[in-house]
Amino acid sequence: MKIKNIVLFSVLGLALLSSCVSNKKYILFQNAKTSSPNDTTKSSYQLDRTIYKLQVNDILYISLVSTDENVTKAFSHNATGQMMQVQGGLGNMLYINGYAIDQNGQIDLPVIGKFNLIGLSVIDAKLKIETELSKYFKTFHLVVKLSEMPFTILGEVQNPGRFSGLVNQITIAEAIGVAGDLTPIANRKSATLIRQTPEGAKIFKLDLTQAEILNSPNYILRANDVIYIEPLKSRSIGDFSSFRNSLSTITPLLSTLILALNTYIIITR
Repeated sequence: MKIKNIVLFSVLGLALLSSCVSNKKYILFQNAKTSSPNDTTKSSYQLDRTIYKLQVNDILYISLVSTDENVTKAFSHNATGQMMQVQGGLGNMLYINGYAIDQNGQIDLPVIGKFNLIGLSVIDAKLKIETELSKYFKTFHLVVKLSEMPFTILGEVQNPGRFSGLVNQITIAEAIGVAGDLTPIANRKSATLIRQTPEGAKIFKLDLTQAEILNSPNYILRANDVIYIEPLKSRSIGDFSSFRNSLSTITPLLSTLILALNTYIIITR
């Protein structure tokens, strides 16, 4: 009778263990403000769209059209870049054809040479380049863009790695989507953001389960940000995020328990 009770209590214990991870640990953007479709005042969040300032190693896409064909060709894409687009992806093309800001904060452009762009917005950088070009040409059309928004996401995501978004701004939610979403054992309450700044690398802790993160200045990523998603502590026992995963974890434990009890019964007879 005692053996049966042990088996019964063990099964019940394992069943309870399968639900040990609260559902609140899996839901993103909890406690969100809500309102009717016609009232957005209660549910609006002010995303911090701080204008990005250029840093060392940023790559700019610069295109110039001038009445001087030689100058236009100097700023235009070359055949090598087009080949790299096919063979190595768009990121390689941007690296070959773009203009990088060096360790001194300078960019080296055809005809006008080197000058500093560090700490400027893309709009201000364009104005500065236009000022330099106006010393040589009267009529031209200039396009300046940040060529990519590279970021790295590691840890408990389906496809960790380095990604290059061809946009000026990307949110953490979008970055997670690019990485194929979070894994079942991702700790949504504990994400780490590593950001490069002129003062050095800074580390921020993020709670993805709270809607207030939408108001955070870290919700919109900057170039070269690194995101690390920690695992839940329950990973040491198993993945209990769903019934199927719980069953796959409990079954071998239960089998081991039954085997041990059978061995005990045989020995004690």
